[in-house]
Amino acid sequence: MDSPELKPLYDALHRYAGWLDRERTSVMVRADVRALGAALDTSEDPTPLLEALDANLARLPSGDLRKMLRTASAKMRGALTEQS
Repeated sequence: MDSPELKPLYDALHRYAGWLDRERTSVMVRADVRALGAALDTSEDPTPLLEALDANLARLPSGDLRKMLRTASAKMRGALTEQS
């Protein structure tokens, strides 16, 4: 990750995703977060991966953890937009 402001945002997403249960949607969210991390590490465009993550976050049951993940995702999107 080439940007110092992206690292803590990604770390928060990764941490929150680790708190999810073992249901199918949770597994998909964790896979999306890992793919996002790989894209950031290789300097690929993370926009499609963020869109996939947001779509899977919308499938999670409502609750505080979902809200935390969506907030972290929005902050990540904002930081990436500022870099462009």
